[in-house]
Amino acid sequence: MTDAAPLEVVGLSKSFGSVKALRDVDLTVRRGEVHGLVGQNGSGKSTLVKVLAGYHAPDRGSVIKVEGKDLGAQPKLRHMREAGIAIVHQDFGLVLNKSVAENIAVGSFVPARWSRRVNWRREEQVAADLLSRLESHIDPRAMIEDLSPADRSIVAIARALRNQRPGSGVIVLDESTRALPKDALEDFYRTLRGVVAAGGSALMISHNLEEIMQVTDRVTVLRDGAKSGPTMTTRDSSEAEIALLMLGKIVTQDVHTRVNESPRAPIQVRGLSGRLLTGADLTVRPGEVLGVSGVAGSGWDELPYLLTGARRASSGTVEIDGRVIDLSTAGPARCIAAGLALLPEHRIDHGLAMTLTVAENITLPRVRRRGSPWHIGRRWQRRETDAVLDGLDVRPRRADIPVGQLSGGNQQKVMLGKWLEGQPELLVLHEPTQAVDVGAREDILKAIAAIAGRGVAVVVASIQPADLAAVCNRVLIFHSGRVTHELFAPAPDDIVDAVYGGHLELQEG
Repeated sequence: MTDAAPLEVVGLSKSFGSVKALRDVDLTVRRGEVHGLVGQNGSGKSTLVKVLAGYHAPDRGSVIKVEGKDLGAQPKLRHMREAGIAIVHQDFGLVLNKSVAENIAVGSFVPARWSRRVNWRREEQVAADLLSRLESHIDPRAMIEDLSPADRSIVAIARALRNQRPGSGVIVLDESTRALPKDALEDFYRTLRGVVAAGGSALMISHNLEEIMQVTDRVTVLRDGAKSGPTMTTRDSSEAEIALLMLGKIVTQDVHTRVNESPRAPIQVRGLSGRLLTGADLTVRPGEVLGVSGVAGSGWDELPYLLTGARRASSGTVEIDGRVIDLSTAGPARCIAAGLALLPEHRIDHGLAMTLTVAENITLPRVRRRGSPWHIGRRWQRRETDAVLDGLDVRPRRADIPVGQLSGGNQQKVMLGKWLEGQPELLVLHEPTQAVDVGAREDILKAIAAIAGRGVAVVVASIQPADLAAVCNRVLIFHSGRVTHELFAPAPDDIVDAVYGGHLELQEG
């Protein structure tokens, strides 16, 4: 083990044509630390990760050193991996129908010299040794699809450690906790602390400033492709200071929606049941934002999909303006036609068509109604798209580029915008601010309040107490598939207490 830093980046720049994505970034990750990297969407974080992974070559003059060794002008993926840089991505990149050992071995197979076959007994032992380093008893032969989210995260870290000598190298965590339920986070943090305590190092990219404050030792902020201020010691900083460096302005946390009184009848959900929910009843008034939350597996995170026909309910109905829809038989098309709109948790897999343009995504739900079999009509598409781009401050303001080229926060705005122009009766959002920066979060919460102000009934399903407190008029807390608390204009601490405070009687506020 040398005295050199596990990772040192000096004057790192990266250009795409005339666009400068990174400008003279300096970054040092010390041995035995978790180093945070934060910034708005489009600040350069993703580009930096791709350079460290070897996907993008840095501009000339950039220096990247791992354990004191200069990796040269244009290091490739193989060079980065061999030097000891390992990336743990947002979704962990695990193959669900393969074993733990197979996933850990991906990209690092060592076939026999003569037969060219993989010695799976050896690979299972390698996996067992790596898991043992992490104090885990996961069976190397277990299938990934059978593991809990917490165990999957441990497998992802074990795979990252495979090509690293103990006490060397850097694990880059690229929004790696995004997919984890709250009750799995502590296991992930504990595993990460164990790696760091053994002399390893980690670079944690996260939008969650609360997580950055809890887990990291130091934090570097990027803004517009460059460092925003010096690297800070986390314990001597605050979320407000970090947010100010990210945005260049003070963030307003409170939105607070006032119910827009409407003569229309409230939307009634009765007897909604699924795999986790048990006979849930709830009422949402037009112009109201209703929050739902709870611990993982309590049913709150199943409700958005049952309520909008994305998953078939075992029983339950929703009544809108006197029309009753049987959710045990209705599919997404019927629910959309009735005015039910869903923003799912996973925008890439279920919310957006990543290869279609921004305009095509925004107008997709209304093509059949507004267009014709022989002519879609570009004028109305342009009008609706411009309204969303301006109203939600989508950047860049271009309707003709694939939505996959946008940052995560701007993708989220497009997904929200595609339903706004359709005037839904009920808008259901699942983790609407997940994996977006603090600026985009503020924009999205204000947009939700504005939607309710137009008389739309809104349901926000989230585990983020600050989001719920900022925008919701009421919050329902679920335990074991049933509503156990009803909170009126709650503070974040009230929500946390209700979620984790056990099974109490329904509180009427």
